[in-house]
Amino acid sequence: MISQFTEAAEHGRPVFITDVRQELSADPATQVEGVLVLPDGEAAKRFTIPLPELGQLSERERELVVDYVRAEVYNHLATLGGYALTLGFDRGKSRVAELLEEVVEEFQLGKPRAERTEYGRIINMLDRINDALHPDLDPGERRFTIELCDIHDMPVLTESVAFSALPTEVFADVSKGLDGTVICGLDVGGTDIKAALEVDGRLVALKEYDWNPASYAEVEQIITPIITIARLLRVRATLSTPEGGHPPNADELTEAVLRAFAPEASVELMQQTASRAETALGDHLRRFDAIGLCFPDVVIRNRIVGGEVPKTQGMRRNAVRDFEHQFAQLTDLDTALAALCHENGVVMNTNDGPMAAFTAAVELAASATPELCSRGVFAHSLGTDLGTGLVLADGTIPEIPLEVYNLILDLGSDSAREFPPEDLRSLANTNTGIPGTPQKLASQAGAFRLADAALCASRPDLVRDIERRGFVAEEGARLMRFVPESPVDMRKPYLAYLMGLADTVDEVAEVFRTIGEYLAVVHAETEYILETGLRQRFLFGRFVKIARCFELLQEGAARRDGVELIAADSEMAYTPLMKELDDDPLHTVAQFGQAIGAIYFANSGRLRADVG
Repeated sequence: MISQFTEAAEHGRPVFITDVRQELSADPATQVEGVLVLPDGEAAKRFTIPLPELGQLSERERELVVDYVRAEVYNHLATLGGYALTLGFDRGKSRVAELLEEVVEEFQLGKPRAERTEYGRIINMLDRINDALHPDLDPGERRFTIELCDIHDMPVLTESVAFSALPTEVFADVSKGLDGTVICGLDVGGTDIKAALEVDGRLVALKEYDWNPASYAEVEQIITPIITIARLLRVRATLSTPEGGHPPNADELTEAVLRAFAPEASVELMQQTASRAETALGDHLRRFDAIGLCFPDVVIRNRIVGGEVPKTQGMRRNAVRDFEHQFAQLTDLDTALAALCHENGVVMNTNDGPMAAFTAAVELAASATPELCSRGVFAHSLGTDLGTGLVLADGTIPEIPLEVYNLILDLGSDSAREFPPEDLRSLANTNTGIPGTPQKLASQAGAFRLADAALCASRPDLVRDIERRGFVAEEGARLMRFVPESPVDMRKPYLAYLMGLADTVDEVAEVFRTIGEYLAVVHAETEYILETGLRQRFLFGRFVKIARCFELLQEGAARRDGVELIAADSEMAYTPLMKELDDDPLHTVAQFGQAIGAIYFANSGRLRADVG
């Protein structure tokens, strides 16, 4: 039963957790029952882990089963979060007890946060989420726990959690009634920040800023560009208002602000320009009615609470400054942005994945087929990593981490496990070191890994061209292969190069088909855990900018039943602001769609505040 999977792994082929679970479920020798209490301390999720007869396994087969069980636990925690987990099993089966004790030990619950590695990092995230949701409890009571017990002593659970909500008009309402408002949307990503400004119901400005937060050792390097861009947008909103009251040098200020809006403008230039304009405008400076923000980390109740993502790894490696102290400042980003709003203004923050889902729902609500969002929307932002979002039918976002890019999907591909995480050939997550996650399967890094393997095997001419262009380099005694990020960040240019070859080079076309298949596996795993009943997945990001690449993703997804991929491109521009973006000759919906969605998300908070 298990030998087919170990054989595939040893030959470098993927072994998907969904396939292992399906195979073992058909005829389990025994099983483990799990009850996961969710972060709110009340809702719970029951799940079952089927197991083979452990006494008949070879050493390699047992190793794969341990990986599988550990992944089952890890995937539930990364998706749902958790306050406490109970694992029940037949106490008479000693081998199961040994296996579970081995699995639980890997989560390092007894270690301090700073000492946890790999699987233990998910516990850090859960503890920070529980800190944010339960500040009234003593610190010890907020710590996540795992308990092993006899299956007959399991907690009674009559109903497992299900994410469902009654449909409302919220998605249609948030794109209306913007007259007299000033709202900005900020889409914070791993390689750039995209910002959009709405004034009196019109799209006034778009701003893009390239950065690399994963390399930043100081929290100010992350916070300052975000706040500075928001300050620039506020100045731009003031200067674009036709009413009088501007200083005599308003035209000169406008020119300076436009220079600061250039993608290549430095943080220093943006800061100087914003400060100068703010001083000149004085009391005439308009304040935001709302700010919408999507940030690539776990966000609960508008606050960044995860801390275990690639974007913070530079801060985690900083031996001079305490990480928890630095991260607390990032958690307070919503408070810092609120200072740019008027007294009744709101800041609405969520992860970039839920923002993608919310954006898709708002556009669908304004389309000829609003029923597509009647049961909620599931979406991915496909870029530096795989952002994932779920928005319910009533417009709410579940208070769960949904860190899908961290899920363990591939238990095989042994040959790709030999390389360090930083090597583009590696299957290991660069953030946690855990192999087999979507970060190296269905993302920018996944495209680089798959392309390198395919082209090195059959197209040395293209490999030479890629290296000549500086897209891939080698260094070190083991000749580690990597895509340079300095002095020039080559990630976006290299992905654009590969996308340009997708229509003419079979090996590159297969890269995008394979990513599509991986997305289908992502759907299967998340649907197993969440049970949303949503078959469609909306895709945002650079991967859908070129029609042929998206077609290849669809072809790959069709290799596995159960998912329908929909591109969130210009065909999804139905609301007034998104139509304005679609008409822009320089910017695309695929690029700035989530920044527009952030404006609508901010407006949803403003509308709820008005009702309250």
